[in-house]
Formats: sequence, structure tokens, C-alpha cells
Amino acid sequence: MSRTSLSQIHQFIEGYSSGKFWIGIDVHKRSYSLALLREDGMSYTWVTTADPIRLVEQLQGLPITISSIVYESGPTGFGLARTLKKANIPVDIAAPSRIPRPVRPGA
Repeated sequence: MSRTSLSQIHQFIEGYSSGKFWIGIDVHKRSYSLALLREDGMSYTWVTTADPIRLVEQLQGLPITISSIVYESGPTGFGLARTLKKANIPVDIAAPSRIPRPVRPGA
């Protein structure tokens, strides 16, 4: 599993900490893959252990305003959603059937 340090994340947000950030999470049984999106459209991705409390601690340690965290619903993510909500971190869960799909020409 690829790892990233908090100092790498801090370098990414440096100079943008007053702006809004959005986070997308791909939730798996043993890991979370995260994408951090800045207001300017730049993103940073990393993988962390699937530990909701540890993730909340990491996110609360960042000097940023999280506008929203979104992830696709599934059986492994509801504990994470409860932990994020308990920590007053905005989280939305997207149902796979409700995610718009692009129309393919000729389909």
C-alpha cells in the first residue's frame, strides 16, 4: 500500500489553506483511497489504513476548511460516515445508481 506523509499533504495545501477543499474517498475493507481537491482544481491523492478514527484525527489536524467529503455507498463505509458526522465533518454518501453516467454516442 502506497503511503504519504502528513508533511506532503501540508505542502499541497500550503498557500491554499484559506480556501475550500473537497475530499472523495474510495472505501475498502483494509484501506481508504482519498483525493483532496483544492478550489483551483488541483488534487492530491493518497492511501491510508481503513481506520475511521485515525482518518478523522488526520483530517482535523489539517489547517483547511472541508466543504464536503463524498464517497460511494457500500457495506464498508457506513461506520466511516458515522464517525465523520460525529466529528462534525460534512459527509455525503452517493448511491451508485444515482451517479450520472456519460451518454456514449450511438448508444
